[in-house]
Amino acid sequence: MRTSPRTTAPVQALVQHGFRFEVLRYGPANGFVPEPVDLRLLANPRDAIRILRVQLRSSHVLGLTPYEAGRALHWAEQGGWVQALGALHRGESCGFTLMLRKGRHMEWHVRPLTYLALSDPSSLRCRCAV
Repeated sequence: MRTSPRTTAPVQALVQHGFRFEVLRYGPANGFVPEPVDLRLLANPRDAIRILRVQLRSSHVLGLTPYEAGRALHWAEQGGWVQALGALHRGESCGFTLMLRKGRHMEWHVRPLTYLALSDPSSLRCRCAV
């Protein structure tokens, strides 16, 4: 029985555009070195702003002062997010910072980015003549 050598499809590099969504927490216990809380790569600015708004609406569990809780809700509900969405559509970054108790704070950042994605050769259909 004769077997043919297995051919593998080449990996293709595809240029992709997306948005890096990250949440960092800073605190005195670690010398105010950023501690990652959330990191995502999202396909469009609307998804990034939606996630940011959801997280700000639930930020009261972080132990915010009433003033900071009000700022978070105002941004998420009263239109601060609209300017951030516009900035992302223009290719600019946006973000939001909340001061927590005892000098700690959290930062949300969304940045447009261009990256290379490698295609998975096993997911490509073979276009070889049989």
